[in-house]
Amino acid sequence: MEHITPIKEIDSIKDDFTIKVRIIHLWTQKSKFNAKETYSIEMILMDEEGRKIHASCVKKWFPKFKRYLKEDSSIYVKKPNVAPNTLNFKFADPERKLNFYHDTTVKECENFSGSAHGFDFVDFNTIVSNNIMESKSFDIIGHIFEYGRMDTSEEDKSKHKMLLHLQDIEDTKLKVTLWGHNAYYMTEFLANNNSLAPVVVIVQFARVKFINGRPFSSTYFDVSRLFINNDIDEITSYKNKLVSENGQQLSSSGIKMIASKQNTEHDDFLKNHMFSNIDDLFEPLEEKTVIIVGTVKGIRQNIRWYYLACSNCYKSAKEKESSTDKVDGSHEVAEIVTYECSNPNCKNIKISVIPRFKIPLRVQDNTGTLTLTLFDQEAKKLFKYTAKELYDKNKKHDNSDSFIIGSSDIASQETKVVKDSFSHTGENLTPCARDNSTATSPTKLFSTPTELKRNLATCIDLDEMENLSTSKTPRLSPPDFWYPRKKSKCTLLLQTILLRA
Repeated sequence: MEHITPIKEIDSIKDDFTIKVRIIHLWTQKSKFNAKETYSIEMILMDEEGRKIHASCVKKWFPKFKRYLKEDSSIYVKKPNVAPNTLNFKFADPERKLNFYHDTTVKECENFSGSAHGFDFVDFNTIVSNNIMESKSFDIIGHIFEYGRMDTSEEDKSKHKMLLHLQDIEDTKLKVTLWGHNAYYMTEFLANNNSLAPVVVIVQFARVKFINGRPFSSTYFDVSRLFINNDIDEITSYKNKLVSENGQQLSSSGIKMIASKQNTEHDDFLKNHMFSNIDDLFEPLEEKTVIIVGTVKGIRQNIRWYYLACSNCYKSAKEKESSTDKVDGSHEVAEIVTYECSNPNCKNIKISVIPRFKIPLRVQDNTGTLTLTLFDQEAKKLFKYTAKELYDKNKKHDNSDSFIIGSSDIASQETKVVKDSFSHTGENLTPCARDNSTATSPTKLFSTPTELKRNLATCIDLDEMENLSTSKTPRLSPPDFWYPRKKSKCTLLLQTILLRA
């Protein structure tokens, strides 16, 4: 028997070593360029000491290795290639990962003596008290006492989600969001399971993010693995403790569905809020929600369509410049750019930033024109892109911080109704009140990419709104606005929250 190297002793200096491991989780990674094509098989391997490491096998080597790579199987791996683990979110060895290449050999192992799954449980109290790292995965076990309906509002099934309310032995409660296939697995189980036993759930390789100091736990893409009432030692032990603590067997019939607090689009627009003209909104006397039937006349060009947000709490972040001595001994000063969150309650001292939508639209009805801001949550629903994806896409074509207007226009649709959420900036600029002599062309245009403008024209039909339309008022003409090339017929139903001035 050749020498077996524990995962903790793997070193990139050595290339001739053998590991004895169990594949505790396996999934496939799709190609960036073709979502229908598998790029690699991804695995989390665990040795007999319980240490874990991430491993990959690209499509090129599938014929050589695929027959050995099965979830929950044990294998010997000789001469895997060692690479750095560059992922921001760590779900195994934080420093290294393994790749299977042409000189790697794999064979079955029939005498693996380690743990079957290698769970590393974290109690709920540790999570809710913010004593856990965002950058590292963890495992949780608990029983369901409430669950929500599947949210399928996104076209991409991987973005469909389901909310669980879990409770542990100590009665600490935790909210967990299941994404994609894990959400569908849970939905199917709850629909078909009529057992009297409690529904005990293990989420392996879960993730937590803290927003405004509150923990939000969830599964993480295909990395997370879900166990529901499986016949394994950990779930059996949990059920026994649960019965002894409560003195009786719990019933799955006691699980409640979370009451939905969301209104339908029909009720949200046609029943719950009043309609208003734009000229009634310039001096709101109280905070209220109203509905506007208006036409998007343009996207303001002298204002950014995004802002840089703190990745922890999503509030705006501002740039800070500082200087430090260079480490090369030259006694020169190096300029360092960092960011500071504007939220005084944000606990992150060092933050990263991410672009989020903040799109200034000029909207007009037959009584006037005003600027409404389309924010990130609703913008993503319309555009099917995040602001970061659009930002990065345009950066490839333009190294500056400005973007060029695309040729697509939002006026290609007939008059329809679009639902979305906007906020009122309090700006009152009607065609007759605007002083064109003060309008100057901006030196730097922050415009929306083609996809952004095209999706502004994507409309949701509401039959009851067919009789509502706006008058054919003249368009604005200052140069610091973008307008559709054709006459705009894209009528938007705009829901806006007005703040007291």
